[in-house]
Amino acid sequence: MPTIKLTKSAIDALTPESKDAVHWDAALPGFGLKITPKGRKVFIVLYRTKGGGSRLRKYTIGRYGSVTLHQARAAAQRIFAARLDGRDPATEKLEARRRHVVDRVDDLVETFITEHLSKLRSGDPVARLLRQEFLPKCGSRSVHDLKPRDISDIVFAMAARRTAYSGHKLLKAIKRFFSWCRGRAILEVSPALAIVSPGKSNARDRVLSDDELRQVLRGTRQIGGAFGAIVEFLALTGQRREEVAQMTWDELDLSRRLWVLPARRAKNGKPHTIHLSREAMRIIAQRERSGPFVFSATQFSFQRYGEYKKRLDKVCGVTHWQLHDLRRTCVSGMAGLGIAPHVADKILNHQSGTISGVAAVYQRHEFLAERKEALERWGAHVADMMSRLQSGEREAA
Repeated sequence: MPTIKLTKSAIDALTPESKDAVHWDAALPGFGLKITPKGRKVFIVLYRTKGGGSRLRKYTIGRYGSVTLHQARAAAQRIFAARLDGRDPATEKLEARRRHVVDRVDDLVETFITEHLSKLRSGDPVARLLRQEFLPKCGSRSVHDLKPRDISDIVFAMAARRTAYSGHKLLKAIKRFFSWCRGRAILEVSPALAIVSPGKSNARDRVLSDDELRQVLRGTRQIGGAFGAIVEFLALTGQRREEVAQMTWDELDLSRRLWVLPARRAKNGKPHTIHLSREAMRIIAQRERSGPFVFSATQFSFQRYGEYKKRLDKVCGVTHWQLHDLRRTCVSGMAGLGIAPHVADKILNHQSGTISGVAAVYQRHEFLAERKEALERWGAHVADMMSRLQSGEREAA
């Protein structure tokens, strides 16, 4: 193969032959220009891998015209430098091409849903967001091609079309997906890492006063039925809405006044034992055992929250509150009764609470006796509060 001093004028003067010809650069050994019989001129590099089993490799830099001679020579020098570091740039390039074909976004998202989200109680909404909002825009692309601008455009388009909070939720879902990709060594850096949310999720701090709680519970008793029982049970136990609504009879040990929430239904994936106060037992005693669920007469758990919550708001007169606020109201009320924060954390089944860090690693005591006392005291407080309300109503009548 001929060796020449590669310059722009020399390359322009080269003419095609009957077969591929390579003209090596006299100034940079291993760097050359291949010209095909059709006149296509391509910059290439030839090198040997390091080590005992060294092999000859050819690396194609790019076509002359799309790549200048200066750019090609600089790329060749980087390839030789990588080879000295023990790397094999040609193999790395082939692997990168393979990944761009294999690592399609739609394939990876479905794997993420199957392997990760499907095992989480809160995984379904995230999966729906990714399938409905993310995949239609990026599903056919390689995950390695996605840039921060691509993600930002999708998120802020949804925020403009719906609400800022909707965009915030979509961004959170996408970031979870990219975090999973990093954990699987598919990505080194998330393209969504530095994107600012269009609308942050503000932590709610609504706590019902005693008077508001009295009015809510008075309203639940007027409405009655499964919804009324669920709301009152939430106020007495501080547990999560769906965990209560999906409570089954076989989770109850009524002789010991215990409800054992299995790990598969708990948000943090850990089994949880809840002591049933006298007031909580009163609610359960009023339920008919006509199906698997305590708070449903059918084979399905209660679902009509929106409809009944509107009715309750009209009946009780309390506004701007959610059912989840009863959980916060319960633990705040316990604090008012002098119950220790770490006991309240255990009652709420928080994954990390007042005992955290290194202390949490060694602290495995469940404080069952203290939790029982706390729920009994809170139940008695609520009962006394309702009793005073009823007495006041009788006196007013």
